[in-house]
Amino acid sequence: MTVAAVIVSWDEPQATAAAVRSLLEQTTPPAEIVVVDNHPDHPTMRVPDVTDDARVVCSAENLGFAGGAALGIRETSSEWVLLLNPDATAAPDCVERLLAAADEASGVVGAQILLPDGRVNAGDNPVHLTGITWAGHFGEPAETGPPRGVASVSGAAMLIRRSAYDAVGGMNERYFLYHEDVELSWRLHLAGWDVIFQPAARVTHDYAFDKGTAKWFLLERNRAWTVLTCYSAGALWLLAPLLLATEIAVSLEALRGGWWREKRKALGAVWRERRAIAERRRVVQGTRCVADADLLRRMTPTFETPLLDAPLVRFAGPLLSAYRSAAIAVLR
Repeated sequence: MTVAAVIVSWDEPQATAAAVRSLLEQTTPPAEIVVVDNHPDHPTMRVPDVTDDARVVCSAENLGFAGGAALGIRETSSEWVLLLNPDATAAPDCVERLLAAADEASGVVGAQILLPDGRVNAGDNPVHLTGITWAGHFGEPAETGPPRGVASVSGAAMLIRRSAYDAVGGMNERYFLYHEDVELSWRLHLAGWDVIFQPAARVTHDYAFDKGTAKWFLLERNRAWTVLTCYSAGALWLLAPLLLATEIAVSLEALRGGWWREKRKALGAVWRERRAIAERRRVVQGTRCVADADLLRRMTPTFETPLLDAPLVRFAGPLLSAYRSAAIAVLR
């Protein structure tokens, strides 16, 4: 099995060089390494460690992670493509471990993403019924254990089967940043592919949670796109009360947290883009061969994360679990 690696960089030339070096030191090194330089001044082009050992593709504009990843993948020809964040470094056996976890049904295999101190950053990323997602096991000790099927894996380090990626239409380049890994995982599930988390494949990520408000526009717009395009019509009707209640709850949180403008902007964008969403929905649903009941079993009805801890969330847990069970029974 041949592997290509794609790194999407924006103004992070030195970190990107470290990421490239970690790929060169793999026990199973990639046959191709492509770095997409999204910065208008292309600072990555001036770093010898990158330009000597990887092919640098310069974008004419900042395409974000989704567009940059799609551009980089188009430049490769291997059977598998590893997406690696520019501020991440892969352990020497990472690619080998990812490949070992893959079988003929695997569409994507994700690595365990660790903080510099060795605690978990992400990897097995839960997806709530409402499309909300978070970094799974954030802040916990590194996990050991066999590979397993999950709802979604982190785009910071995931190995994608190229034929599966092409079959489901690749990245949704409209997303720019955030949620693109969830949406790709969801579409692969819909098309009958497995999404696998491999704890033994490890990547260190120099991660800092950005609490600025601008990101909330992309998070909320992209979540809406994912829910509206990936769920069946029946699932949308069944989940409509929960989805509406979530919109109210998120809007109240946006008011409290000072990012109501971003939430309002996201709602406006979804309305303006409704025709594009409808067209995208036709394409995504055309690849479906798995019922939503099977997908809901992969999803979580509760919010079990220190990143979101509120009394109302804990109180609603049993009710949401019952809601999911009822939805699965109807959709089965």
